[in-house]
Amino acid sequence: MRRPCAGYRSARISVSPGCKKGKNLTQNIAFREPLRRTKTPASIIAAIVITLGLAFNICLAVFNRTGWGVDFNQFYSASRLAGTGHLYDWDALRKIERENGLEVPTGRLPVVIYGFKILATLPYAVARSIWLACNIAALVVFAAWPGARRLLMMGALAWSMPVALVLLFGQDVPFWLMFFTAGLLLIERKRPWVAGVVFSLCICKFHLALGIPVMLAAQKRWRTLIAGAIAVLVWIAACFLIEGPKWPLQYAKISQIPEFSPAPERMPSLYGIASWLPWTAATEIVCAVAIVLLLWAACRGSTDLGMAGAAAAACGLLLGHHAYAGDCALLIPLSVLTLQRQSAPPWLKVWAVLLLSPALTLLLVSQRPLLGQILIAAFVVTAIVAGMAKPIGGAAPAA
Repeated sequence: MRRPCAGYRSARISVSPGCKKGKNLTQNIAFREPLRRTKTPASIIAAIVITLGLAFNICLAVFNRTGWGVDFNQFYSASRLAGTGHLYDWDALRKIERENGLEVPTGRLPVVIYGFKILATLPYAVARSIWLACNIAALVVFAAWPGARRLLMMGALAWSMPVALVLLFGQDVPFWLMFFTAGLLLIERKRPWVAGVVFSLCICKFHLALGIPVMLAAQKRWRTLIAGAIAVLVWIAACFLIEGPKWPLQYAKISQIPEFSPAPERMPSLYGIASWLPWTAATEIVCAVAIVLLLWAACRGSTDLGMAGAAAAACGLLLGHHAYAGDCALLIPLSVLTLQRQSAPPWLKVWAVLLLSPALTLLLVSQRPLLGQILIAAFVVTAIVAGMAKPIGGAAPAA
């Protein structure tokens, strides 16, 4: 019997009589060495990219300290009025807001603001720190978006100026993204009823959630849709219990003041684009119908839940009537999935990188925001159409 060549045991392969010539050893080393060489550089590059992105956005936060917590102050102050019947009393709200910062009218529903009473019992600085930590935790959950590579999501979050803005201002966009991500993950795990309830929590920014029912209906996920609809009705009923029967009229009244939706021409939505054009209302309606039909067609025959959700989030941004630069964080899933899609053309991937970079936000706050608005809308349409060109599977299963 031939004895195996010395030093070959760690290779875990059978050794042929030709081992004397060193052929198997050469092949094994040639096969395993590239693997060792490719793992470490990828991790290092990812770490460098993420670190640079974090450094950039931390500098942004330091140089914009006057805006720290402006939206959190709105939630913190409004929670003191929730349940009194004066939640949408602008004079009463801004009097409280002056204690800690700038004056911003609230557009959140009573049931959402009422939940902030837990933080309102704490000193403002402590409550703000807890809120920031919770927002960061919510973004960690968001990074688990179905189908998206974790490193790409982390890099996109690190470089995203919209994400930096929502953390800086203390907005609730990270929670909206967390609820959306959790709903998709629950659908993947065959928990349709619970997924519907979790999707209903996107009521915290209901104006951005218009794409969710379209996605669920297009994919015939009736149990999730029904559960979500029932949960939303419960939240609406709770609003009446908290703030009384007149809160819808009071909400409609405060939504008409100029401070409620300042600078609509800068909004990254169809409403913002239409504000630059003649026949504003008609233009927005026609474009909105086209976006809904596109979203329906994209979701109807797709089994790629991550891409369907990304399309729903991006289309929800376009359909919303109250959206600003921070809300562009909703574009991250669609941009990341476009980057990692092998069939996507190179120029579309470059476009996706542009939307993930600070350039998008800088365009929106520039003197010519229309260019940024058009880039967003055109990318959403193009990326969705490109995703439909080579579908991953057949019809989605009902849930």
